Amino acid sequence: MKKRTRWIAMLLTGAMLMAPMNVFAAETETETEAQTEAQTEASAFPFTLVTKDDQEVTFTHVPERVISTNPNTGEELMALGLGDKIIGTCYNNAQLPEQYRDEYESKPKISEDTGYPSLEVVLDLDPDFIYGRSSAFSDKDTAIATHDTLSSYGIMSLSSIEGYKLGCDVEDVYQDFYNLGRIFQVEDKANEVVDGMKTKIAEVESKIEGTDPIKVFNFDCDMDGGAYTPGDNFTSKLIRHAGGVNVFEDLEKTWNTVSWEAVVEADPDIIVINDYGETTADEKIQSLKDNEALSDVTAIKNENFLVITLPEVFASTRVADTIEKFAEAFHPECFE
Repeated sequence: MKKRTRWIAMLLTGAMLMAPMNVFAAETETETEAQTEAQTEASAFPFTLVTKDDQEVTFTHVPERVISTNPNTGEELMALGLGDKIIGTCYNNAQLPEQYRDEYESKPKISEDTGYPSLEVVLDLDPDFIYGRSSAFSDKDTAIATHDTLSSYGIMSLSSIEGYKLGCDVEDVYQDFYNLGRIFQVEDKANEVVDGMKTKIAEVESKIEGTDPIKVFNFDCDMDGGAYTPGDNFTSKLIRHAGGVNVFEDLEKTWNTVSWEAVVEADPDIIVINDYGETTADEKIQSLKDNEALSDVTAIKNENFLVITLPEVFASTRVADTIEKFAEAFHPECFE
């Protein structure tokens, strides 16, 4: 009996001794995981990306204070769960999807609704990363500064590829997300977002397979006695994915002014209206209908118009949704 009692006492003593060791082992394991994560993050930097005007930007750490210069680029950041890092926004007049609108509009506006802040305003905010459309990054008075200038102040920056690349396609939007995933160390989330877009685009293209492309004219605004319209740019590629063809896609610049005679000769089946600015979409449509030179254009005679907002044809999470919206308007029979 005494031997059994001594044996039980020895087991209890051993268990008591092991308990602190187990706690220590768990704490050590947690610390090791944290150290490994920190080492992994540190090993990911520095790296360099080439952006607008072939300027190189070196990334040294995960950004914490971010300025989004455009709604669509803010949308990209928020889709990756990075909205809490945004300390300032610009161009808040554009429409965002409901799931991101409140979050974006809750951020401080650092410029007027249709412009960018000065470099001085930006420097006062002490950002470590600025992400936006290419129009924000130049030495023009209307821009913030070039990427090189921002780098000289220790500010990392990047232009969304769609804004400056001739002939940009959906793969370039995917690259935006891959770049942001690398910069913020959220590669898994970036892959998830891209895979979702790829799946939806494939579904739309499958529905319209075998259809003949219809002729599309994208009307942005009146300019210099003609129409301002996209040429070889992202909108044209979105139209192609949706079973249409931009009648001016062969123009060598991303944006162009064409004569009304050229529109008549192209004779589009449908006109896509860019809805933004002080002139409403309805006013733009009415101006086209009132233009006697266009009276015999098929789209005008059939009153076949589709209204879109600009962020819908910019790089964002909505690329697949826009392609679907176009396809439903171009080939409604495929979606009945």
